[in-house]
Amino acid sequence: MPAPLTQPPGVRLQFARPVTDANTLRTDIAAFAGPTERGPPGERVRVAGWREYLSRFGELTEGANTSFALRGYFENEGQVAYVVRTVAAPVEAFQTWTVGELDGAGSWAPSAPASAGFVAARYRISASSPGAWANGLEISIAYRRFGGRAEPELDFVIRPRRGSSEVLHGLSPADLTRQIAERSALIRIAPDPAFLAVAAPHVGPLAMTWPAMKLAGGGESPAGRPEYDSAVQLLLSEPEAALLALPDLHAMNGTAADIDAVFASLVIGAEGRLDRQVLASTPGDVHRTEQVAAWIDQQRAILGDRGLRTVAAYHPWIDVDDPLGGVIAPLRRISPVGHVAGVVSRLDRERGAHHTPANAPLFGAVDVGDHFDNGEQALLAESGANVLRCAAGRGLVVWGGRTLADPEVEPEHLYLAHRRLIHRLVRAMRRAAEPLVFDNNGPALWLALVRALTTVLMQAYRAGALKGERPGQAFRVTCDESNNPPASVDAGFVLCEVLLAPATPMEFITLRIALSSEGRLEMIEP
Repeated sequence: MPAPLTQPPGVRLQFARPVTDANTLRTDIAAFAGPTERGPPGERVRVAGWREYLSRFGELTEGANTSFALRGYFENEGQVAYVVRTVAAPVEAFQTWTVGELDGAGSWAPSAPASAGFVAARYRISASSPGAWANGLEISIAYRRFGGRAEPELDFVIRPRRGSSEVLHGLSPADLTRQIAERSALIRIAPDPAFLAVAAPHVGPLAMTWPAMKLAGGGESPAGRPEYDSAVQLLLSEPEAALLALPDLHAMNGTAADIDAVFASLVIGAEGRLDRQVLASTPGDVHRTEQVAAWIDQQRAILGDRGLRTVAAYHPWIDVDDPLGGVIAPLRRISPVGHVAGVVSRLDRERGAHHTPANAPLFGAVDVGDHFDNGEQALLAESGANVLRCAAGRGLVVWGGRTLADPEVEPEHLYLAHRRLIHRLVRAMRRAAEPLVFDNNGPALWLALVRALTTVLMQAYRAGALKGERPGQAFRVTCDESNNPPASVDAGFVLCEVLLAPATPMEFITLRIALSSEGRLEMIEP
């Protein structure tokens, strides 16, 4: 952009990405991993809305459902999501662009735009991310010696096989690499070091165009367990992520044991953090009540007592609009986890994390894959599944808010609303307690911890998340000599015990917060 003093008066617009507003206290942000059309492979990307998803990860895909799940998440009013693209052995599509010919001495030929400021006679134009998506992507380039500012300019028109075209107008030939990286979501460009050139004194043509080019050579393979294992670790390491989902896990390139192992690592990792929930669905070939119960029993057997309260399972799959199917197949059946995550996110912001995300409409879906009568729904709820059903006059509804915890073994962890309340409180308590980890261990520190945690719990009480006619009936925070004997103080540990009663009838839940002499903060939940 020209310096302000050289511009005529007027209004000018400059577009830039908004500053990321990260907030670890939020419990309405979901994180997904799965195959997408494009995007950086194996990287965690924060997207705010469906439009930004399309810009970063491309259009809906024919061979995978993750993109449909993300569309459903945003259709159900999810605001922010983290996405990890899972793909194996991605190869970048590219094409070589010859700007002009050089003579034997390395000087520009008379027909070349020598005085435009190109740094090389050849450039490598590549896809913005590797994969087969860019094969056939068409690029048209036009040059004019005197542009809008009486300087050399280029116009790029980039036409993908699907989706909207990009038009990059007024690019400077001397700074192509940076400008295209900033303005294009589809391509990148770099000068060929074997054909570097400098501006020549002769002018060259006033305008010229090059034949349209198409990128080629891109490739990829379906993601397997290594790619999903890496994606799981990325999801678990994101502090903002509170809802975790793998929409295409059951289609992963691997054995059934590999799929179960990836799912178990996600659940156990989330359980260890005590501040996030895994949303799961039954496999696509599971339909009837006895099949659902058998699958849930299998997951309980694999996980044992390591995180069943961290999983909420939904059934059946849902039918959504599929523009790729045309008139022959206008609907596609997908896992409901993306749409459900959007519902949970919406209700979290409207009513709070302590509100049960159930009896709420599911937007962006046409029908459920399987229908159940009242008796079958009762059996599914008893097995631990949250049913999606069609309600007269209301459309699709989420009908259930339970975790996979066994009601006979862990009745206090059965309800999803209670677990999400704990997740919200754990995040808030971490925020309040972490600044105190290096304070001197003694009554002053204990009192500071009690005050900080009481403030957090009072906020939850006033929001209606805790029951009791007065705060003393809703929660209690203990951090004194009774639970910090001299031996613990000498060892450098601080133990703070929190008892709280959720608003719905349930036994008290105990949280313990421990501070070590090494400056570590640990959350312990019996």
